[in-house]
This record gives sequence, structure tokens and C-alpha cells, in this order.
Amino acid sequence: MHKEYKRFLLKQEISEILGDLRTKFSTSDIFFTKIKFCKEIKYERTDDICQKIVQSGARHIQTVTYKRISKKKYVHKKLHKQGNLLNLKIYQIKVGECTMYIEAYDKRLQGLCMLTVPDNCLRQMQAHTLQNSYIGKFIEEDVTDDPRYEQKYLALFGNPAKYPYNIYAIFKDLEQKRIHQPYEIIFKEMKSADAIRIYLYKSYLDLHKYMKKIQSSKTVQNVNETEQFRNEVQHIITIIKNYEEIFDEQQYRKILLHMMTLLSVTKTYMDLRLIAAKITKLNNKLNSTYLSEMLQNVQKKTLLETHKINNYFNSREFQIISSQFQRFIREKNNSYTNYESQIPFGYSVEIKISVKYGELLQTIKFLDGCNDEKSYEKLKNTFREFIYFMKIFTRHIDSDKYATLLKKAEETHRLLEKYTHQNRYLLIIKMLLSHMNQQEHNKELTYLHKKEKRLMQHKREFDQNIFRDLEKFQNITF
Repeated sequence: MHKEYKRFLLKQEISEILGDLRTKFSTSDIFFTKIKFCKEIKYERTDDICQKIVQSGARHIQTVTYKRISKKKYVHKKLHKQGNLLNLKIYQIKVGECTMYIEAYDKRLQGLCMLTVPDNCLRQMQAHTLQNSYIGKFIEEDVTDDPRYEQKYLALFGNPAKYPYNIYAIFKDLEQKRIHQPYEIIFKEMKSADAIRIYLYKSYLDLHKYMKKIQSSKTVQNVNETEQFRNEVQHIITIIKNYEEIFDEQQYRKILLHMMTLLSVTKTYMDLRLIAAKITKLNNKLNSTYLSEMLQNVQKKTLLETHKINNYFNSREFQIISSQFQRFIREKNNSYTNYESQIPFGYSVEIKISVKYGELLQTIKFLDGCNDEKSYEKLKNTFREFIYFMKIFTRHIDSDKYATLLKKAEETHRLLEKYTHQNRYLLIIKMLLSHMNQQEHNKELTYLHKKEKRLMQHKREFDQNIFRDLEKFQNITF
């Protein structure tokens, strides 16, 4: 829906002359009982008239209904308000032949003043008429398309003008390590796109930090740095997938593909490290020449993968990915300008957590009873992404109500992670059993068969219990 007005933020100095305008004004008290992305219900008392206002639909197709109500009902509904009560005076002024309105907020929003100009007024005016009028010198900026100045977000988060910031200065502070973590500077009233860009820029800097550590190692002993590198890539994927709507589609898909490439490049190395760890664990028990030789072969392959990773980090392809990712964050281009980009970060986090929890429940419901490796892997990845998202962003909202949900999600993810490790261990044991000779490796085979039997028992127990645990998880309310 095209807005039928322009809204301008006014300088605080306007409050000094409002009392001298000698113009008509009315006093209004407003509160909301429902604030959703596609629906809001507010109650307004202007002078002695009370009404209920319901706005429904997406931004471009909205319907608004007004209903006169009694003062008694207005007072009763106020007990169920979301956010804070808005108190304001609305001044009616004239510039030439055009009637405009100044909203001057009081109490919690003291000092916030906005000028509302109907579109038909702007069309009638000549260029610069508004700017050159007596009210024009008080105009700070056009906030027509900044949803943080919509009344519902003012009720939830207060005056965004009280928290000025320069995102490029924040980028510089992250580079110079004057800010160590994004949550030190991000606040819930910030534009969603800016908060996401700050998180992504910190991840970009961390990727380079871990990459340099991996390169400087030159040995197979860089598993921690590689794991941290992969975790940071997973964080980036989680963030951009869940805030897809704020990005330019072409850039978004390109960067997502690049991030998946980084996971792919390091995957074989991490798999080999896991195999080496399991074989080492077995060999510590058995002291087997066969296992020692196998371990040496795995370590040689791991060293080759280390060289491949380092070569990739030095490649032109990686340099292009890196520079594109930096531009993706720093330069606006076609990104970060739509409505979803501008809404307060605290509100978007609340929405995203509800959406992600819904997606997680749908995955559980869809896979209910599917005791196969792909189903468990999908569950594990969905839980992991949900936990990543919760841990990154819940600090910006009232996180107490999500504490139980996060704790249970982590417990379930640990079960799925343990299953994955045990299953990989089982595959390694089966591979060893298929290659060992009964006469030459009798001692090893006896131990491995016992280990295989134990792991198979764990697998059966897991298959029996996992969906019972998932059912309990689905009953969590928040």
C-alpha cells in the first residue's frame, strides 16, 4: 500500500515554539493490544473520543477499520496493552494552502516530534516550498520509510533517535578491536539490516583470523582452527539464510554458494581427522601394527588435504570470494533498503525465533518414525542451526522465556551429535573388520566384534528413545 503521506523527523528545537504556534491541537493517548507483522490492533483516545483501530494485511495490501468505543472499554483494554502507552499532542498547522500535522510525544518519548504531510499537499507545493517555510528549518530527516518511527515500534522500543550510530565507524572499531563482540554495540532499536551487517562483518574478520592461523600451522595439527573456521562459516550461513529478505537476491545466492564452497573445501580434512582420532583410540587399546600403518596412511592423506586447503586460501578464487563478501556487507547496492531491513532488530529477532521454532517442529513432525541416517542428519542440522540462531540473537531480547527452549534444544542436539559420532565409529570398525585377516589379526578382530556389538546396541536404544525425547521437546511452550 502506497503511503498517503510523508513523515519527517523534526529537530528537538521545535518543542520551544510549539506553545507559540497559536494553532489547533488535540491530545491523544494510544496503546496497542496486538502487534504482528501483518496485523495490529490499537486503541486511541483523542480528546474525549475513543476508538479501536484494526490494520490487517501485508504492507502493500492493507485494510484499516475504525470503531467508536466507550471510555470504559478503552480503560479495560489498556490492561492488556503491548509495550508502552503513547502520549502525544497533535498540532494542526498550515503552510500556504496545505494543512499539516505535528505529532509531539510526551513522557517516555519526550522530545520526539514528527511532521506529517499529506501527499496531495506535496504535489500541490512547488519545489522547496516546504524546506523554505518556517517549519522547514526544523526538519531533521525524512523517516517515511523508516518503520522504527511507526507508532507500534515506538510503543515497543521507544525513540530510535536517542541511539544514534554510524555503521562504518562500528566496522572500523571492529577492525581495530575497540569493539570485541557485536552485542557490545548492537541494541534492539537498531535497524535490522545494520545489526545483521555488524554480525556478518565480525564473522568476516574472524574468518580471516582463523584462515591465517591455519596457513601458519603448515601441519596436520590445525584441527581446532579449521573447526573454528567451519563454525564461523556455519554462523554466516545461518544468519544470511534467516535474513534472506534483507539482501539483494543475486548477491545473496552468490555469497551463500561461496560459503557452502568453504565448507566443502574443509570437509574431507575434518572427516580424516575424525577417522584418525578413532583409529588412534582403538590402537591405544590394541597396539596393533596393522592399525599403526593405517593411521600413518590416514595422516598422509590428512597432510595432503592441509596443503589443498592452504592452496585454496592462496588462490584467486578465494580472494574473489573474500572481497565479494566484504562488499556484500559494507556496500548497500540494492540491499538493506526494503521495509524488512528497517524494522527494529529486537522485533525481527522475536519473529525469526518463532519462525525457526515452527520450522524445527515441522521437521520433527515430517521425520517422525524415520530411523535412518539421512533423517537423523537433517534433524541434527536443523537443531544446530536453531541453536546457532538462538545463541547469537536472544541476548537482544527478553531471553529468559527462551532459556528452557534453548537448554532442551542443546540436550537433543548433543544426543544427535553423539549418535553421529558413534555411527561413524561403527563404520570405521566395520571397514577394519572387512579388511582384517582372521589368522593374522585374531586379537584385534575379537575386540572389534565386541565393540561393534556394543555400538549396535547403542544404536538400537537410540532408535527406540529419540522420538520420545523429540515429543517432549515439542511440548515446550514459551
